Amino acid sequence: MATTSYFEEALSPVDTDGKANPSSLMTTLEVLISSYSGEHRLYLKVTDPNGDERSFPLSHRQAVALHGGLERACHYLQYI
Repeated sequence: MATTSYFEEALSPVDTDGKANPSSLMTTLEVLISSYSGEHRLYLKVTDPNGDERSFPLSHRQAVALHGGLERACHYLQYI
């Protein structure tokens, strides 16, 4: 089984003021490709502050939609 990580970041939860609270317990988000299922697939992996992991395989359609949504949001905010 080969796994390659393309993105991994610890994310701060939103506080009551709508801003990230870096002093709170962090959740980790990872984007990876794995052949765990016997074929290469794109996964989103979320690790909560307790260390519990959940992985979500994305279909081709879901991966393209996620990419498009992130790209549009980044353009709107003028990040890119």
